[in-house]
Amino acid sequence: MEFISVLPGVHLEKEDQDGSREVLFISQNDHIRVKTLDGKERKGTFMQIEFARYTEEDDILYMHKDNGENEGIPFDTIDDVIKE
Repeated sequence: MEFISVLPGVHLEKEDQDGSREVLFISQNDHIRVKTLDGKERKGTFMQIEFARYTEEDDILYMHKDNGENEGIPFDTIDDVIKE
């Protein structure tokens, strides 16, 4: 057997204010849309999540935006992640 592709993925569980839950699984190269708490929206390709080493730090979602730039978005600024 030969491995053709191995992509890391992330299991995200979201909960709305009314208590309804949604599970989202994203892998590298998936197209996503990230809405931030300040009302901005970014579209791009999911790269990875860097998990914080210390409790004072925040996890960071990295994406390659459609305009060609890479961006790291701290989780405490994210309102929603949508897989497209």
